[in-house]
Amino acid sequence: MMLLLTSLMATAVMAQNKEKKMTGTNMIEAKVLYDAFKEGNGDQHKKTMRIAGIATYVGPDVYALPSVELSETKDAKGRVLCVLPFSDYLKLRKVSKKDRVVMEGDVRGFADEYDIVVVKQCKIVEVNGKKQ
Repeated sequence: MMLLLTSLMATAVMAQNKEKKMTGTNMIEAKVLYDAFKEGNGDQHKKTMRIAGIATYVGPDVYALPSVELSETKDAKGRVLCVLPFSDYLKLRKVSKKDRVVMEGDVRGFADEYDIVVVKQCKIVEVNGKKQ
């Protein structure tokens, strides 16, 4: 019985530590991430991160995949393209233009032809302060 209780407590602590890690150093604003790539310092951000910003576009990307573009204000152009897996298309209903959104995904790099940072395998973490 004591072993089971210890195991459950260890699992809970590990889950809390993972959540703290993701909301700590791996959180970045969309504009800051964009600026890092424009200045040539983006390679340090090529990892799984949480990106926060205002949704400026919600819908299919150029490949018809579900996506959300994030920027620093509701009227700015998209700085970060967050692409969700195709199977998550219906989850886009949770996000509207002008919402404050936190997305989590793998930062892949900068698409020069579209002037945007590309983040793949995204999931919606938070919309207007509400966890999803």
